[in-house]
Amino acid sequence: MACFSRIADILVEPEGTVWVAFSPASGETALLNDEGAAILEVLGDEPADALMVAAALADDIGLPAQQLALLVESHWPKLIDAGLIRVVDGAGPPPA
Repeated sequence: MACFSRIADILVEPEGTVWVAFSPASGETALLNDEGAAILEVLGDEPADALMVAAALADDIGLPAQQLALLVESHWPKLIDAGLIRVVDGAGPPPA
């Protein structure tokens, strides 16, 4: 499973009912919903796959990680296109 890493020095700020994210990699600003912003926050500085991100989110909202993993995976393309994350194959912590 592919891992993803947040681009360094992105800026994410709330603006009304959405989030505004600026990527120094693309030089563009993107509008995000709460889920997209939460994924970026949880992703942090360490590469992670969808299930790892979903597990962290599940702890906060009380839903099964497997269910949330599908939601996380659906956000990867937009976050990549916006220059906010990148694919890091084979990264992440070793299996337990």
